[in-house]
Amino acid sequence: MASGRSTRDARQAKVAEMRAQAAKAEARRRNLLISGIVAALAVVIVVGFVVVQNASRDDKSVSDATPANIGTDNSIVDGEDSAPVKVVVYEDFQCPYCAQFEAANREQLAQYVKDGDVQVQYRPIAFLDRASTDDYSTRSLNAVAAVVNSSPDAFLEFHNLLFENQPEEGGAGLTDDQLVDYAVQAGADEATVKTAVDDMTYEGWTADVTDAASQAGVSGTPTVKINDTALESLDAASLKTAVDKALAAAK
Repeated sequence: MASGRSTRDARQAKVAEMRAQAAKAEARRRNLLISGIVAALAVVIVVGFVVVQNASRDDKSVSDATPANIGTDNSIVDGEDSAPVKVVVYEDFQCPYCAQFEAANREQLAQYVKDGDVQVQYRPIAFLDRASTDDYSTRSLNAVAAVVNSSPDAFLEFHNLLFENQPEEGGAGLTDDQLVDYAVQAGADEATVKTAVDDMTYEGWTADVTDAASQAGVSGTPTVKINDTALESLDAASLKTAVDKALAAAK
């Protein structure tokens, strides 16, 4: 019990540090332009919050369980390691701009993966708990971890369902039962996912990967990198141009 409180105290101290960093980032980064299908998306600035603990669970130790099937740098991978272009996507399931990025680029990325040209490395994080009334960013990422742990082949469909059914900011997120239902719809095992969702098995992991993203310089979502180069315009045409350029360089 004491160890759990010590872990929370350390993470809460980190929150204060990240808030200060986010305030500086907000002053610097205000002009993320997205055109085409995702016309003129605004920058998403982290509002000074690294997820550490659901307040309703303050009397419990935070689990440090790590899901299986997680790749390098906390990636959930779609595509072969041999693909010459690596597309890294930092996203938050509460972030509306992430949903728009996915809608604009999902089919194109899927085709690149199918052709063996691209490996997509999804690195979901939980920056936006304060944009919901029930810590939806953390709860949804915990559910994703449960799916990846037990049914990794169901991840991509679950990922897509979460964005297609994304709740509006400022209110309640999807309920735990809805998260489980979408996981099952995607092909995950119901009993296994439900246990992890009910127990918040991967809550500590969600805090860790969010902190790791902050330490890596990620201050907003979506953040997209192509072979380590950040993509500024996130519409489909810009993504295709950048990927094709990286493919040509690789060849």
